[in-house]
Amino acid sequence: MSVSETPLVSVVIPAFNAAGLIGQTLESLRLQTFQNFEALIVDDGSTDATAAVVQEFCNADRRFRLMRRPHAGLPATRNAGMMQARGEFIAFLDADDLWLPEKLERQMKLFRADPRVNFSYTNFYFWDGTRDLQVHYRSRRPLPDGVPARPLARSNVFGISTVIVRRETVIPDFLFDTRLIGGCEDWDLFLRLAERGLWARGTREPLVRYRRWPGNMSNQKLKMIESDVHVLEKNLRATKRRDLLPIYRRSLNLARARLELIRARRMLDDSPEKVSAAIWRAWTFYPRRLKWLMWFALVAWPKFFGGLAAQKIVHRKLIKKF
Repeated sequence: MSVSETPLVSVVIPAFNAAGLIGQTLESLRLQTFQNFEALIVDDGSTDATAAVVQEFCNADRRFRLMRRPHAGLPATRNAGMMQARGEFIAFLDADDLWLPEKLERQMKLFRADPRVNFSYTNFYFWDGTRDLQVHYRSRRPLPDGVPARPLARSNVFGISTVIVRRETVIPDFLFDTRLIGGCEDWDLFLRLAERGLWARGTREPLVRYRRWPGNMSNQKLKMIESDVHVLEKNLRATKRRDLLPIYRRSLNLARARLELIRARRMLDDSPEKVSAAIWRAWTFYPRRLKWLMWFALVAWPKFFGGLAAQKIVHRKLIKKF
């Protein structure tokens, strides 16, 4: 493709201090079997060699373009790339994830096969950098195709690095909410799109490797669950679909319960006497989880009658799960 041609797909890649990982990510993009794309790498004020690594790709391939801006957080960085996109389709790729070679090609076939489709996605592997850990969509789990408002009101069913959306579907009315700097801005965008006419089509074939490592955002559990609560509260207030109200409320109560349990986990070191109250609050938010009521009973059991041993069992569970 000559540089004068308009690319069909614009790939938006936000990057912050990703020098050790982004080269591998960009190489996975360069090796795509579908080649009619541009890559917009937005450096969000990195203080390491991210820009230098990206510039090497830009020098070798004019489809790659580096954009540098002061640090503003992930939502604003993605928005900056989207607003510069020239393609009919916008794809998202995080700086620490990888695409398998046929990813773009398979998804463009989904768009061509059904003119209603304005949003496509793929299955993906959770990956630790060396081996695939598990697949997101298991064989018996139905894919959230069509209008996915109901499954989205329960949880974020799409991995951001798998998503391609028609440009006209998101720009200029649907961008990432820059107030959601703690995470889940992608879930919020998907919920808003589903409310206004999203038609999704996906593939069960895993075509993305989503990296799990101690530094990435999904492991910052407290921030993520706080963001879950914020996103659900926001979209519960905004929804015009009455059928979604009970799903949102149930999801919000579950998120609030999990937030209490994460807080209980953090109390173990400095305020263990407050753990039982936090577990009780978790259960009152979501009484369907009877095991949480059992946990409360165990941690509240008087030490004189063996409650200390029971507490240790619950504490181990909190450490493992939260």
